[in-house]
This record gives sequence, structure tokens and C-alpha cells, in this order.
Amino acid sequence: MASRGGSSRGRRVTAASDPQQQRRDSGPQTDKGQARREQLIEAAHTVFMRKGFLDARVADIVAEANVAQGTFYSYFDSKDTIFREVARITTDRMLEDVAAATVTSPEAPMIDRIRAGLKGYIEVYRENARMIALTEQVSTFTPEMREMRLQMREGWLARLERVLKRQQAEGIADPTLDPYMTIQVLGAMADHACYVWLSLGKPFDETEVLDSLTRVWARTIGVEDSQAWQV
Repeated sequence: MASRGGSSRGRRVTAASDPQQQRRDSGPQTDKGQARREQLIEAAHTVFMRKGFLDARVADIVAEANVAQGTFYSYFDSKDTIFREVARITTDRMLEDVAAATVTSPEAPMIDRIRAGLKGYIEVYRENARMIALTEQVSTFTPEMREMRLQMREGWLARLERVLKRQQAEGIADPTLDPYMTIQVLGAMADHACYVWLSLGKPFDETEVLDSLTRVWARTIGVEDSQAWQV
């Protein structure tokens, strides 16, 4: 990826030797090597969170990790590469956290289940808002990060699509809806509302956000509870 503004900060300055490139491709072969790689990733996460992507440098990462610059290039060939790894780990953890946070009792009223699921998503988003914003930024100029940004939402949406299909089969949700596109649209609604609120800093009230998302979601899929507002 060409650097923005012509800057070479954070870029690889020398070609990797064959053994070095093999080590990068295959990953560390020892516990010590794995620990060192994880140390660099943790340091990179700290630096990116503090300085952002564009202003962060490899020199900042190795200083944070307290290792030599050559050690960095034993495991990663550029700032871009380690950022993708940090984002991948964040994405994997988010998908696990969202799955755990959005589990609701099947005995609860549907409107309560929708609200609880959205509340869990908001909580996970809030914890990762800074990294999501950085991934959003980097995804505008690198296809790898664009793919990862999509992945950050697809795991959640695939699960919700399965839920909607089950609700349609059980006669709870509108059977005429296209499950895939309905969830894509509703997911985009929730995702962008959280982005504007938690990443860009729009001062929304949490209860109002959750109430609105829940109401629109419930009405869209046509669950019975969403008709209470008409009474």
C-alpha cells in the first residue's frame, strides 16, 4: 500500500532475508518467539489506540515493546501488517463477545429479547469503538482492511439471519421478509448508529438509542409485541 502524503514512516526499509520471510510466513516456532510476537502485537495495539494509524510508527511500537527494531522485522514487514493482525484479533474477540453478550432466554417476550440482544451489541461496540473507528479509517485505502471491516459485522449478522429464519418458521416474524437483506439493513442501522454515537462522539442518550433501535427492529420484522404502540 502506498503511504499517504508520501511519508515512509512505519514502512519496511530493507528487503527481508529468506529465513526472515519464512519466519514471518510460518509464525514463531518456539514459545519464546510466540511470546515476543504477542508482545509486539500488544504494544502495537497500545500505540494505535494512543496515536491512531497514520501517526503511529514502527519506532513507536518497538519503543512500547522495549525491543530492537530488527526484532519487529523478524515478525512483521510493516506497520500495515501488524495493524491488520491487531484488527484481526480485535475482530475475533468481538465476535466471541457479541455471541456471549446477546444470548437471551427463549422464554422472554420477543421485544425483551430484541432489546437485550441490541444492548449486548452496544456494550461490545463501546469497548472496541476506538479500534473500530481506526479500522473504518484504514479500510478506505486498503482492500485487506475493507474485507476485515466487513468481517467484523458478518459473524453477528449471520447469527441474526439464522434467528430471523427460525422466527419466521415459528410464525413469530413476518414470513414475507427476505431474511438476508432484512438483517443486512437492520445490522447497518445498529452498526452506524453505534459508529456515530460511540466513535464519532454524537451525544446520544443510551436509553433513547436502545429504545429506538429496539422499536424499529421489532416493527421491521413484524413481531406481535411491536404492535403495542398502536393500541
